[in-house]
Amino acid sequence: MLFYLVLIPILFGVLNILISKWDTRIPVLVGQVLLLAYTFYLFFLVRSSGAIIDFMSGLPEGFAIRLYADILSSTMVLLNVLIFTVLLFFAYNKSYTTDKFLFLIFVLEGVMNSLFLSADLFNLFIMLEVSTLTVSILIMIKKEKQAIYDGMIYFFANVIGTTFMLFGIGFLYSTTGVLDIYVIADMMEYIQDPNLVLLPYALMMTTLSLKIAAVPLFSWLPKAHGTPSAPSVVSAILSGLYIKTGVYLFIRFSFMFGPVIDASNLFMVIGFITSVFGIIMAVAQTDLKMILAYSTVSQVGLIMVGINLGAQVAFFGALFHIFSHALFKSTLFLSAGQIEDQYGTRDIRQIRGLWKTMPLTAISIVLAAFGIIGAPFFNGSVSKYMMASGSDMTLYSLAMHIINIGTIIYFVRLISILFGEEAKIRNPEAHAVDKLSEYTLLFLSIAILLTGIFSPVVVEALFNYSDLTLLSTSYLEKNIFFVFEFIAGFALYQGIVRRETLLEVIKEFEITFNGIITAMASFFLFIYAYGFVFL
Repeated sequence: MLFYLVLIPILFGVLNILISKWDTRIPVLVGQVLLLAYTFYLFFLVRSSGAIIDFMSGLPEGFAIRLYADILSSTMVLLNVLIFTVLLFFAYNKSYTTDKFLFLIFVLEGVMNSLFLSADLFNLFIMLEVSTLTVSILIMIKKEKQAIYDGMIYFFANVIGTTFMLFGIGFLYSTTGVLDIYVIADMMEYIQDPNLVLLPYALMMTTLSLKIAAVPLFSWLPKAHGTPSAPSVVSAILSGLYIKTGVYLFIRFSFMFGPVIDASNLFMVIGFITSVFGIIMAVAQTDLKMILAYSTVSQVGLIMVGINLGAQVAFFGALFHIFSHALFKSTLFLSAGQIEDQYGTRDIRQIRGLWKTMPLTAISIVLAAFGIIGAPFFNGSVSKYMMASGSDMTLYSLAMHIINIGTIIYFVRLISILFGEEAKIRNPEAHAVDKLSEYTLLFLSIAILLTGIFSPVVVEALFNYSDLTLLSTSYLEKNIFFVFEFIAGFALYQGIVRRETLLEVIKEFEITFNGIITAMASFFLFIYAYGFVFL
């Protein structure tokens, strides 16, 4: 059953190529909706009957490649298929929705499902390589000079990064003799000396840290997510969904090595540094998509803080933030594409009066912004509340306030495009607003609010966590603090951030390709040295 989730999207893509002389958009949408229904069926089957395992051969456990769907993986697959379905509706009338584009989109959907379901390490490596190639082609699909440069940087950085994982898998296999994550996790219980698996741990965590764009391995992400010519659907997939594969694998690998190696404190600090760095870089940008790209760096850093804190409520808060971030970041990137189509620019200094020119898009941006800054009763508010509840330490609380104030600052900067006199837009007859795309945005943005209001039900359904309530004094206090955070963020934006001269130096910061490779090698050595000294 699980294999269908990998195979069917790829078959959709192949069939779309084979019958490309006909308009395949409606059959494609129907097929995708049916796949979504099947995914819901498997999701509820896991909730009612427990984990589902598909053995891909007659070999015994530990030797067969198998697909494994538990609560976490089935939720990630459901999120993946759901967002892909919404994005196909958004792209229905777009000029870039060609047979080749749909083929690549469907291949990526199937490969990502495989990344969430596979229990075999080598299979995961292969899927990471295939997804890297697919994403690179999607980035370069319009064949513009800057897009080709950004796509090649992404491709080579990630191919080299996954090579670390390949070596790590080889060393781990030489120690354990198996490649199944869950079998290896059981074997780890019997390993007394961490040094036996420290080298593969450092190698594999270097790859995953690159995939989640942790500092200092972040430089590829703005190039890939914010490249000028990539369709907004591609940016939405990369930022809303694809980067979550790295977070998901980080959780799985941490579980696998957990009985022997626990570096959660280190990765919590790395997560906080990554989040703050992403905020600083986002504040400095004037390109709409670059603001959103660096925002993703910051938000994934925040997720890493919650995952590694060690508290159950913070862990499930981080998982809910993965879900929430997929909704509001997809909404924002798709909105950025709509705006660029109308205004012919992504420079926020040249975009004004969005309320008047594109009211539905403006509403979607506001609702998505409320979600990401944690406004009361939006999904981002609840996930941040859960992560903040994971510790009573003053330093931790201060860190969470700093992250949220920073998020508010760059979104105050971004939503300035809603107000002011209407800026000149392209010929409205030649560039009419795509209503289906706007209604899709509205659907996503309303989902951001509804999944916040009904978050106790949503969190229990998605992650089987039932201890969440919004009718508590602590959640009320969180919302009161939010008001002060918003005032502080707005004041800092007006008093400091609007001074463009202060931001120009930060804006131009960039690491070269050689710097990216050096950073990967240095990060690996740092993780290995940390484990050797402290574990």
